Amino acid sequence: MRRTLMLAAILAVGTSMTAIAEENIASQRLNETVISTENFETSVLDTAKNVTIVTQEDIQNKGANTVAEALKGVPGLVVSYMDGGTPTFDLRGSGATANANTLVLIDGIPINTVVGSGYDTDQIPVDQIEKIEVVPSGGAVMYGDGAVGGIINIITKAPQDKENYGSIGLEAGSWGTLKGTLNYGTKVTDKLLMDVSYSSYRSEGFREKAKGGSNDQYDKDDRKESVFLRGKYLLDDSYLEARYRYSKSEDYYTGYLEKADFDKDPSMAGTYNGLSDKREDSYSLSYNKKLNDKLDFMIYGGYDKREYSGSTTRTIARQYYIKPQLKYNYGNESYIIIGGDYKDGTSENKKYTDNKDKTRESYAGYILNKTTVRNFQFTQGYRREKVEYVGYNLKDYEDLKGVKAAERKLNNDSYELAVNYLYSATGSVYASYVHAFRGATINELGAWSGDIEMQKTNSYELGIKDSIKNTYISSSIFLIDTDNEIYYDKLDPNLSTNRNFDGKVRRIGTQLAFQHYFDKLTLRENITYIQPKVTSGAYDGNEFAGVSRWNVNIGATYNFTENLLGNIDMYYSSKAYAQDDFDNYFGKDNDYITVDANIRYKVNTGLELYAGVRNLFDEEYCNTITSTRSSYGLGPRKVYYPADGRSFYAGFKYNF
Repeated sequence: MRRTLMLAAILAVGTSMTAIAEENIASQRLNETVISTENFETSVLDTAKNVTIVTQEDIQNKGANTVAEALKGVPGLVVSYMDGGTPTFDLRGSGATANANTLVLIDGIPINTVVGSGYDTDQIPVDQIEKIEVVPSGGAVMYGDGAVGGIINIITKAPQDKENYGSIGLEAGSWGTLKGTLNYGTKVTDKLLMDVSYSSYRSEGFREKAKGGSNDQYDKDDRKESVFLRGKYLLDDSYLEARYRYSKSEDYYTGYLEKADFDKDPSMAGTYNGLSDKREDSYSLSYNKKLNDKLDFMIYGGYDKREYSGSTTRTIARQYYIKPQLKYNYGNESYIIIGGDYKDGTSENKKYTDNKDKTRESYAGYILNKTTVRNFQFTQGYRREKVEYVGYNLKDYEDLKGVKAAERKLNNDSYELAVNYLYSATGSVYASYVHAFRGATINELGAWSGDIEMQKTNSYELGIKDSIKNTYISSSIFLIDTDNEIYYDKLDPNLSTNRNFDGKVRRIGTQLAFQHYFDKLTLRENITYIQPKVTSGAYDGNEFAGVSRWNVNIGATYNFTENLLGNIDMYYSSKAYAQDDFDNYFGKDNDYITVDANIRYKVNTGLELYAGVRNLFDEEYCNTITSTRSSYGLGPRKVYYPADGRSFYAGFKYNF
């Protein structure tokens, strides 16, 4: 009877499925471990969130060569780029500021910085990823500032207890693209394990480069390279792990196209061009120890340095951070977690030496309790965080408040309440409430207008997950209310600036995910619907800009033989207003369907050959559409940043 009621709940949120099975492997998805939500292991079934786990097998089946490619099609998540830059992950409809509203982690450590430079996941070798956890509306208590949309945790493979192992790979593709990867690991001593990974990328890129005069200095290929170095020292009932990441990239960019040019040839050079140079060094150290049968301790800390150079800027950003955490198990599947964290970020503008260094410092404490009573799991969490900004010339704020504008202190709270009901061995239904916040980044405050207010979000979610015979199901409905949303305002072309949104924004939506497992065939359907509406203020009644209502992924993987696999994925995105069109002046645009396909063949136990095509039917669409409000020249209009056309690739990987 209870299962019948739960399946009725699925229908109530718009799901449907069929299930005819020879083997039941769908339940494995529910037993996948989740680390992101508590920094200690739990399972998908025991997590009161709509969690998606992307495994290494999923990554290989899709032929993904970057984290962004691996995450395409995940329900609730939209992957986008702008002008060939690093990818942005938008969880549940944040729009243009998604990179500051989604927290991205590597092995539980955030790679976003308080400076606001985003994250570059293209530098992470996907061969070294064990899995990726995507948790919409998650992480507010554990991680605080910046997790209003949710978290993405990229979990890498731990160094192996083996003398010698590794892999080498090479790939060639369209537009002169060449990628290389190399990984080597070894057991230095009985207690010390180490491995190192190197990756390199070079490409001419889809879009042409401007020619003539000073433009010739930019006639270079895009280049990226990165190094990952990891060491793990085994102790009694504990371990110490150190990581170092180095990456650098030289990225040619070319600007927007007018509508007529986009329709004529989306690969042509844009209205401006340049070369950006980015370099990053990241050091981290973590320690985990089981103190006794009831107590577990974890601490990590680190230092990041990022340098950005372009035609008009040269910035060095630094950040220090530390996070200790203690878990006390007081009953069967019942425990309390207490922790805190500290971050100190600084941005130096080396282009204009008269500019003051800008800092953003925060420190927080949090507590999370989970109690299990029979089939019910109750979770409560609270976080208190203090943020201090120093070194900003916030004239508008000084006029309004009559205090020193160069210094601003804010106190913030996060809450989480959830109940998870395990109605069967494979199924659960849950309800959750999360109150989250984010503050303006250092980069955003570099061009800010008005008072500084924290963006605050209240998220309500009702969901269900189960495995029925051969089908894994995960479904939820959600409502998100946001106050003081931070955005970039371009309505006045003479005063384009970051500010807090005038009015509240409500996002109502649903996420549906199905995976059907047959003998040799796996089918996937992932559907997300979001209706983002402004509910008060100057834009009351308008649709929030830059968010597509519908995003759909339908895919299939077929094992022709034990060694030969084929995969195909279709992606659909519906029309949306331009990312800065909050008055809905220009109308919606840019719905598209793309198809990716690939094939992989294992020659033997070590060697794999693969090939594929992205954007199979050469769909012409845009990664980003924005607007220009200038009253001069062509006047107010939409402008277009084209996505890549059809591309082919082929390569090999050898494991030893």
